[in-house]
Amino acid sequence: MKTSPMRISFHTPTDHYCEDLIPVDEQICELLAKRKELSNNNPGFPHQDLISEWSQKFGLNEAWLQRIFSAYMIGEEHFLPLIEPTGFLKFVPILKSVEIDNMSYAVTYMKQYTNASIVCVETEVNTSEPFVRLGHASFELFISPEYRCRQDGGCGSRRGMQHSFVVTPSLPDDISGVEFQLTIKPFHENLEYQVVHFKETTVTIK
Repeated sequence: MKTSPMRISFHTPTDHYCEDLIPVDEQICELLAKRKELSNNNPGFPHQDLISEWSQKFGLNEAWLQRIFSAYMIGEEHFLPLIEPTGFLKFVPILKSVEIDNMSYAVTYMKQYTNASIVCVETEVNTSEPFVRLGHASFELFISPEYRCRQDGGCGSRRGMQHSFVVTPSLPDDISGVEFQLTIKPFHENLEYQVVHFKETTVTIK
């Protein structure tokens, strides 16, 4: 299977390692595995007062702890080899849709490859209002624990968006019993910016 060339191989930043740390680092790995299990691999982020408390209790820099826990939020799946679809086979229509809060979500079709599927999802706002703009958000697709889904691309207009997801291993052609779970995480948009409106004028640039 072809993997993405964008995945850069890791090189240790230094040849030095204090081997007295081996038992401590092993305990860290053990605790990370326990943390993953207890959180069902969805740890979230500690409240700021907890980080401040741990910083004072253990004599550790607070900003450093914030960076460490931010790194822990990146799941292991982020570092798995990226499988690129190869060997196109066919298009498979799906046409499953649902409407929630004036938003229509549809899984329109998928493209079958020898080593993966690409699932296409469309989102459209359903309103008669003439001036509407969809906000920015990240989209995640989940099918079942057996399938890995990663966003492969997307585009949009004021009222609609289209996203594609690479699914591995390949989905069956008959997906009548398959459910597609779309998780949408809106970006926090800065509403403090002042809108400066243009005035009707003619500008000469010399």
